[in-house]
Amino acid sequence: MYQLQHVDSFTAWSRLISDAFVKLRSEQVTAGHFAATLGTNTLGDIGLMRVQAKPHAVQRTEELTTSGDGAFYKVSYQIQGHGLLIQDGRETLLSPGDLAIYDTQRPYTLAFEKPASIMVTLIPHEQFRLSQQQVGQLTAVALKSAHPLSGTVTPLLGHLGENLSQWDDFGGSALARNTVDLLATALGGALGIENHADTKNNQRERIIRYIDAHLSEMELSPARIAAAHFISVRSLHALFADEPLSVAALIRHRRLTEASVLLNDQMLKELSVQSIGARVGIGDAAGFSRMFSREFGMTPGRYRQTG
Repeated sequence: MYQLQHVDSFTAWSRLISDAFVKLRSEQVTAGHFAATLGTNTLGDIGLMRVQAKPHAVQRTEELTTSGDGAFYKVSYQIQGHGLLIQDGRETLLSPGDLAIYDTQRPYTLAFEKPASIMVTLIPHEQFRLSQQQVGQLTAVALKSAHPLSGTVTPLLGHLGENLSQWDDFGGSALARNTVDLLATALGGALGIENHADTKNNQRERIIRYIDAHLSEMELSPARIAAAHFISVRSLHALFADEPLSVAALIRHRRLTEASVLLNDQMLKELSVQSIGARVGIGDAAGFSRMFSREFGMTPGRYRQTG
């Protein structure tokens, strides 16, 4: 849901950005009156934020990374002014048109010595195609505006930021997910990171894409996934043994996450909750309601009303 908020004090700004993003320690860089504007829209699990603010700095400290407020990547697109990003022993100066990624699970600093405007995409770890190891090689490394791959994604980010208030009515969730996939391609490709760094990562990524492509099929199961990838069920389970979710739990999680996106899609508001469940491969209405409630703490119908 779109929100536009303007503040005229740094104290109010400090509270606002910690509520909208993740918990941050903030500092006013120059003396005098402070003002800032924050436009936000959450499309599915992906947050889009446009920031216009006077000079300031924010810091994600080691202590704050353990506060339990979520595991996210932030991709910052510099629209106006300049920003200094520091993470993982690297620092980069962001000029207008530049992109950079950073991880809220590790300390970072982002500072603006003059007024600046940025677009931030807030992406849950599990929604990003690059692995944590790969992103660890990319943090605080700028994809400069002059790079050919930058031109494939920055116009889209600019357009998203300029029209934040409209995406609830125009299929914004799907557009946001496509944008995240494009960001992963651009950042990984432009910075020389091989997206399939090793065989296991390669296999897991293919399997997750297969799951996402077949969520609507009620027959989707570990056995079917293993057969489609010419491996045994045992090998499939071994491939995900060190991952946060087992294969079966991953299927369920992806189905329910997709259901939450569809329930918030204004273009699908005429569809019944049961039809939404069927669209993600859960044909039993009561079972869908139970699983959804366990995942999100409320029934699908209530979730739709609060979206």
